Amino acid sequence: SFLILLAVMLTTLKYLHFNEMRHGVRIADPLLSMIPPQDLSNLTFFLLYLGLLCTVIMLMPHPKRLVIGMQAYALYAAIRMLAMWLIPLLPPEGMIELRDPVLSWLHTGKVLERDLFFSGHTATMFIFYLVLPTGRVKTIYLWGFLTMAACLIVQRVHYSIDVLSAPFYSYGAYAFVLRVRRYFHAESQLP
Repeated sequence: SFLILLAVMLTTLKYLHFNEMRHGVRIADPLLSMIPPQDLSNLTFFLLYLGLLCTVIMLMPHPKRLVIGMQAYALYAAIRMLAMWLIPLLPPEGMIELRDPVLSWLHTGKVLERDLFFSGHTATMFIFYLVLPTGRVKTIYLWGFLTMAACLIVQRVHYSIDVLSAPFYSYGAYAFVLRVRRYFHAESQLP
């Protein structure tokens, strides 16, 4: 699962650079036009990296959940590449660049603007939420997911449809992974 995840992530990085050169369309978004844009990059990446770190730590005693999370993430990332290929978009009017303080050194200095449909940050936070055991922490993750979604809309990094559809794709990938595991008689119930 880890090797598949790594392969999908590396393929995604290559695809994102290819996607930047494609022609796309800009769509009207009434929600974005009602909200003045603000740079919330720091809060967005604080939530993402804190969520990732805490999820991995909390799932160490639940390796099955960790593997399911990796599998769901790899599947959603592959679906996201297909969605971007099928629906090429230009960035929303007034977009403020989302700058990742950790991974900015991996890029050539060019900020990726066309990795729009659907929101990878929002989908990732929702996968974190899905794989965690039920409890108080899961509720905190739900609020983190909603905050992340709001940050991306306020910063105009994504159209509202990119953000609103992301949890459905995440859930679909997660449910598909569980179904395939059940089909192949892997442990079907999460602890």
